[in-house]
Amino acid sequence: MNVLGATVALLGVLLLGVLPACAEPPVNFSGTWELDRNRSTLPSRTSGMAGDMVVVIDHKGDLLKIERRVSMMGMHRTATSVFYTDGRENANVTLRGGKRLSRAHWEGTSLVTEHKVNMTRNGKTDVIESKDIRRLSEGGRVLIVDSTVRDPNESGPEHFTLVFVRK
Repeated sequence: MNVLGATVALLGVLLLGVLPACAEPPVNFSGTWELDRNRSTLPSRTSGMAGDMVVVIDHKGDLLKIERRVSMMGMHRTATSVFYTDGRENANVTLRGGKRLSRAHWEGTSLVTEHKVNMTRNGKTDVIESKDIRRLSEGGRVLIVDSTVRDPNESGPEHFTLVFVRK
């Protein structure tokens, strides 16, 4: 094999290794999304409260940044979370100021995010685990987040679904 042939072969191998790293995610969640309360099944702790939620998502490659804006009973709170869709663990701050460790990965076109939060109540610390599965529907106009929360102080896991419409 001559030098030119070896160089072309080497470049081909390098490109095959680099292209998957540059590939776009299966779905891009970027946009501003408003909670559709009528289509959602809210968590039991919030279902009786009136409130609004808007999420602004910036999704570039493996980086997913979600800003949640919640308005309830005259109070407004904003929390921003960052996730890496390649499975890296990172810490985020919850709306109540706690620390949440998270990991995200793809399952087809759904993004699965698993969380752990240490919560101290009455002098006892428990680990609350949750799992969110995000997917787009209706041609990308609807974002569905199916969630499961496991709290050791509850009788079993709680399942709820938040449905957001693109603004």
